[in-house]
Amino acid sequence: MTEPTSPLFTWHQLPPFFQDADASAIKVRRRYFGQLRLSLILLFVAAASGAASLKFGNTGVDWAGVLAALAFLASLVVRFYIEQQQDENRWYESRTAAESCKTLAWRYAVCGDPFPESMPTAEARQLYIQRLRELSRNLRIVDVSSGNDVNEDMERCRAADKAQRIDTYRIGRLTEQVDWYSKTAALRDRQSRTWRAIGLVGELVGVGAGALKASGVTSIDLLGVVSAAVAGITAWLHAKQLHTEASSYSLTAREIRHVLSLVDKDMDGEQWAEFVAGAEETISKEHTLWSSGRTGRVPLKDV
Repeated sequence: MTEPTSPLFTWHQLPPFFQDADASAIKVRRRYFGQLRLSLILLFVAAASGAASLKFGNTGVDWAGVLAALAFLASLVVRFYIEQQQDENRWYESRTAAESCKTLAWRYAVCGDPFPESMPTAEARQLYIQRLRELSRNLRIVDVSSGNDVNEDMERCRAADKAQRIDTYRIGRLTEQVDWYSKTAALRDRQSRTWRAIGLVGELVGVGAGALKASGVTSIDLLGVVSAAVAGITAWLHAKQLHTEASSYSLTAREIRHVLSLVDKDMDGEQWAEFVAGAEETISKEHTLWSSGRTGRVPLKDV
């Protein structure tokens, strides 16, 4: 049999449950970091305003101080809103649900444990939906799209012969994940180095600002402004965890590549089901470490 030019199933064909959870995770993540960025900018504005003095007429009111107070107040409001919305937790929940659904869908489509090819289709489908129901408990996702969570693409792949399923999993899952993790690791590393360089420049500027203040060249507290900027950059780097993600993603790419090297078309149905389960555990390990590193909990549900 000739090797297929394209896999029977890819992540683009994942069911609506995944699409909803993935879209929710992306949306909530953007909103969370947008709010955090606004809060840090407001704190910088407060520091910059507090370093200067701006008066009009003989009122005696320092409008720079007023602006600083308003910026601090606005930052406090944003912080309170962040806590009330709980977008960070909702981001983790949605991402966990999406990754759990993804591994379930792939296990089902290629007859991996707990859905081996020896299991009747109706029984496998019922078990799959049961696992999705368990994932749905207490899940805060507003948007629910139409479609079936066991779609035609999954069924077509499951009904194909073992050789086709092995090729599909090798190309559409393992190879795709190696590419994604390696490219994303490189991106995170570039982003981390860029932000660290900006922080270093800020510290060098701080040295100059300190010298200006010490020599009495200016009465404006430039050192305080620069310190606030560097502190904001440090807080942003801590929240994004770019360096940590770069290291984690590169390690995951190598581990999945090791698994990819062990694909054997001569495996029987039972061996193949166990192989898929082991491969999915390797892939899921990264998300488990990612989420536990941010929350201190191990969130990925046992599929």
